[in-house]
Amino acid sequence: MQKRLYRSLQALLLLGMCILLASKAASGQLTYYINQRFIPLTIFGIIFLALLAQTMFAEIKRARQNTANDEHHHEHDHAPASANLWFMLVPLLIGVLIPARPLDSSAFATKGFNTNSPLVSADSSAQLFETDSEERNILDWIKLFNFETDLAQFEGQKASVIGFVYFDESLGKNQFFVSRFVVSCCAADGFAIAMVGEWPQASTLKQDSWVLVKGTIKSITINDQTVPLILAESVQAVPAPEQPYLFP
Repeated sequence: MQKRLYRSLQALLLLGMCILLASKAASGQLTYYINQRFIPLTIFGIIFLALLAQTMFAEIKRARQNTANDEHHHEHDHAPASANLWFMLVPLLIGVLIPARPLDSSAFATKGFNTNSPLVSADSSAQLFETDSEERNILDWIKLFNFETDLAQFEGQKASVIGFVYFDESLGKNQFFVSRFVVSCCAADGFAIAMVGEWPQASTLKQDSWVLVKGTIKSITINDQTVPLILAESVQAVPAPEQPYLFP
C-alpha cells in the first residue's frame, strides 16, 4: 500500500471516530460509557481528532499537488503495514454496529451486585443527614447503612427511589431488588447496587422495568450485612432516566 493511500484511510478513520464520538455526545449517550465528569475531556478529544484529521487531509492535498514534481519518490514511498489500520477500524465498527444502551440486569451474571457499597467513600455520608429522606437515591441509602452505626434512626423514614427491577432467589415472597449501576470511571468498572423492596404485588413487576418505589425504610440482614429495605406503599412504572447511572 502506498503511503498516500494509507494516510487517506487513516484520515478517514480519524474523521469517522470524531463523528461517532460527537454524535454520542450530542445524543447524551456518552454517559452510557463514561463517568459524566470526563465529558469535558472527551469533548477536547473530539476537537483534537477533528484538527488531526483536517491536518492529515491538508497533507494529502499538498502531496497530490507535488506528485508531478516528485513522482519517482512517491512510487517507492511505502506506508506502514496496513494491518495497523485495523486498530483504528475495530473500535469504530463496534461503536457503529452495537447499539448504545446502559448496563442492565444481564450484566449481573458477570459483575454481580452489592447491597452495600464497599467501593464508595464515606466522605459524603455526613451531608446525607441534611438531605430530606425522600430525596436520597439508592446509593445514598446504602452509604448511610454502610458507614453509620446507629441504624435505628433510619427505621420508619420515608423513602422514594428510582431503579430497575431485579428478582433473585435469595429474596422472600413479595420482595424484589430495586437496582442501579454505579460508575466510577467508565462502564467497564461499573458495579450494581440494590435495595430490597417489599410489595404485595411484586409478582406483577417485570425484570429490568424501571420503577419509582415509595415507602418506609426498615433494616434487614442479608449475608450478615444490615441493609435497607423499603416497605413499599406504591410502585409506579417510570421511563428509564436520561442518566441511568449513579456516580460516587
